[in-house]
Amino acid sequence: MAMTNINSRYEYLLEVQVLYWRARKRRDRAKLTAVLDDAVEITGLNRNYLITKLSKRLKPYPTGLTRADPRGRKSIYGSKEFHDALLVCFRAANEICAERLQPYLPELVPKLEACGELRVDTVTRGLLLTASIATIARRLKRIKRRSHVPLGTTKPGTLLKSQIPVRKGLWNESEPGYLESDTVAHCGGDLSGDFIHSYNFVDIATSWSEQAAAMGMGEKATVECFEKIRNRTPFKIVGIDSDNGGEYINHHLWRYCKKNKIEFTRSRSGKKNDNAHVEQKNYTAIRKVVGYARLDTIEQLAILHKLYDGPLRLYLNYFQPTRKRKSKEYDPSTGKARKFYFESKTPYQRLMAMDDKVVTPEQKAVLQSNYNNLNPVQLLAEVRSLLTELEKTLG
Repeated sequence: MAMTNINSRYEYLLEVQVLYWRARKRRDRAKLTAVLDDAVEITGLNRNYLITKLSKRLKPYPTGLTRADPRGRKSIYGSKEFHDALLVCFRAANEICAERLQPYLPELVPKLEACGELRVDTVTRGLLLTASIATIARRLKRIKRRSHVPLGTTKPGTLLKSQIPVRKGLWNESEPGYLESDTVAHCGGDLSGDFIHSYNFVDIATSWSEQAAAMGMGEKATVECFEKIRNRTPFKIVGIDSDNGGEYINHHLWRYCKKNKIEFTRSRSGKKNDNAHVEQKNYTAIRKVVGYARLDTIEQLAILHKLYDGPLRLYLNYFQPTRKRKSKEYDPSTGKARKFYFESKTPYQRLMAMDDKVVTPEQKAVLQSNYNNLNPVQLLAEVRSLLTELEKTLG
């Protein structure tokens, strides 16, 4: 049976090496062969590997003969302090991926320290701020939830299509105020009767998102939700782009946008990816949070109002970094595409980084004041408390 204990094998090879070199100096081929045969049988190592190893000086282990694994160097990110601190940041950021978390740590770590949610020494703090995306990805085990595909409830609007133009070309991403909008049905797979709809609005330049809820998706409800969103966004809304659903393509919203000098455009019929920004946010900001259950009571609507008007919008916009694509390159030889992204930032960070002519110093001062008074861990706890309250209303 081959020798498996690494310490015993090391001691044995030290003795074999003396016999091996003695035979080589005497040019005793028979003795040399006998020594190698015995070493192969006892250690179980390959013959050529043994010749190479015995021909060189055996280096003792740096820590004696008690090291469990002689391969590689000791990881500086293997300490319990680093793991616990990273776990606090990971949960405070709602368990986002390493590609989004790593660029956000220089902003998140000081904020958690200021709120008293994170206490680390200088060494651990330095490790958090210098760890690579690959290191963080290895340290974190993410839980992926699989969700069912919801039923579509959008019905095409037939009125005003000639007055509401189809948006063509790329969005203006140099300044905020151009929004994509969509609705999410909380029907639970049953389209009968009245049920709650969530309205989702996403700014293209900053990824700032706002949500509102209404019973049904009538023309009046759409205008009321849009008015609520328009009054609480930190920037002026100058344009809105929607799909061709009847809740948007109607006289009420068309007149409202015309009165308030808001550019109103629509996507192409049957081209869902025209509103890709808001389609993606439908999952991360609504489905992933609220779920797929049927919501059809006034009590549930009141809870959604509290959720959308309060902690959820603040948490998503101030403490959830998003990635924006920089470019996309195709390899003609393989036919595969490679995407390149800008560094992950929160909508708040993107607004603060904009020119003063686009976002005024007064607007930035309000945003900074709001940010200083917010605690991401507390906001996330409030969101989960409201969701627990919502779950209790389900039959």
